[in-house]
Amino acid sequence: MADLPVSRRSLLRSSVLAGGLAALPGLLAACGQTPQSGGGQARTPDVLRVALPSSIASLDASKEAGIMNYVVALLVQEALVGVGQDGSLQPSLAESWTRKDATTYVYTLRPGVTFSDGSPLTAADVVASVNLHARKGSTTAFAYAYAGVRAVEATGPAEVTIRLKSPDASFAWTPSPGTLLVTSRAFIEATGEKIGTPEGKLLGTGPYKVAEFAPDSHVTLERNDGWWGGKAPYRQLRIDFVPEGSTRLLAMRGGSADVALNVPAEQLDQWKAVTGVQLRTAADRSLVTLAFNTAKKPWDDVHVRRAVAHAVDREGIVRSVLRGHGTVAATIPDPAQWGGVLDQAAVGSLYASIPQVGFDLAQAKAELARSATPQGFSDTLTYPGSGPQLGRAALTLAQNLKQIGIALEVKEVPLEQWIADLGKHASGIYLGWYFATTGDPAEYTQQLLHGSATGENGTNIAEYDNPEVTRLLDEAKASTDDAARGKLLGQALVRAAADVPYQPLWWGEAATAFGPGVTAEGFGPYFFVGPWATKVTAR
Repeated sequence: MADLPVSRRSLLRSSVLAGGLAALPGLLAACGQTPQSGGGQARTPDVLRVALPSSIASLDASKEAGIMNYVVALLVQEALVGVGQDGSLQPSLAESWTRKDATTYVYTLRPGVTFSDGSPLTAADVVASVNLHARKGSTTAFAYAYAGVRAVEATGPAEVTIRLKSPDASFAWTPSPGTLLVTSRAFIEATGEKIGTPEGKLLGTGPYKVAEFAPDSHVTLERNDGWWGGKAPYRQLRIDFVPEGSTRLLAMRGGSADVALNVPAEQLDQWKAVTGVQLRTAADRSLVTLAFNTAKKPWDDVHVRRAVAHAVDREGIVRSVLRGHGTVAATIPDPAQWGGVLDQAAVGSLYASIPQVGFDLAQAKAELARSATPQGFSDTLTYPGSGPQLGRAALTLAQNLKQIGIALEVKEVPLEQWIADLGKHASGIYLGWYFATTGDPAEYTQQLLHGSATGENGTNIAEYDNPEVTRLLDEAKASTDDAARGKLLGQALVRAAADVPYQPLWWGEAATAFGPGVTAEGFGPYFFVGPWATKVTAR
């Protein structure tokens, strides 16, 4: 849970506590509430008020695929298959599917499904939705996932067949929420490029429909009473964009928010102290990593990359910046993402074999001395305002690098600019922030390491192109044997680690606050990868 040529990154913002306090009345009003003496307004039972930690510029996740775009879009749109609480594939708009052969997938649609405008879901609608990304020349954020598709056809009134150019062991995950959100063919033809805008909005089969969208302010959703999954518990969802963590906290205290996402680690104790608030935390399968542009000087020098990697105190960051709510990342995929491919013993053995560049300033200085820039250099590292923990981690790195002669300017930029800059591949060093939406270890391994994913708008933001690694990934993709595929992916991770195109920092943990009047069923790593608001109920 950007954007898929640039990632599924959650981009969540907090700022200085004093700033939130000073601006509280206006920001509470922006949340749709007027603060009152004596503790805010009484909540309306059929309206759920949600505070998101960043704004979004588009409702269409295929245009702007930040995790907050998904949080909104997945209440309105659905995919052919869904993701269960354990990360496994589950039926969604497709009630069943089969892999007829190594390159052919057949999906049988669930009967009786309608879009929120009342029109029935047909195989032609699914074909049109897939072809938005699979057609030649598509530039959507999901296009990379359909590059291997040869044909998409309606092979029956309720049957869709997808044929691939060559075997792809990970394709079963492609028509899941991360890279497919179904809309109607008529809506595509009528709305065109306005899909996702305040004028065009969205159309889907999900439990809610868009009533209003004001970028940088809020989204209002109304219940879709025709949803095949049953009647959603709330008539209306008011989703406000409240970037500052301190302001979300005060909104919760004042009764103007029922749910608040991405509680900052440094504020956990304050949130826990709010009467009646349930604070739920879970590993979110996220990865935060430094990425070094291996095609740009001085970052094309492995000694420079190793020097910077040695200057990162990952354990210290997890301990102090994250307050222990995270784990030092040894590589790209989270260890729990290997289900069905490698057992935990094999995963442990693999991760123990992956070369690590540990925190050691003496080694950092020695590596820099071996480089083509032994006297040091300067560069800029940006982070999204919606990820304050990324900024604090970057500042600790900058302080360490200063000691060895590298001047790293750390700069906060707006979410939209950060996403756009990632896609350009023009900078020397980046912070990548990825949220897994599948249980497949190849999800980000392929995107970040494959040589074909380099270039502007490619997912390989390190511009890393190692023929041996690409070959291993290609063989893994073509493999139909899970154990063999796991071995090949592991070999690619080990080989790539020696070149240090990335320095993985941590696998994350997210905290969500549920106010005094609500609770959540089945909260876990994949809670928001689906129609999550239907699982929020009164208490």
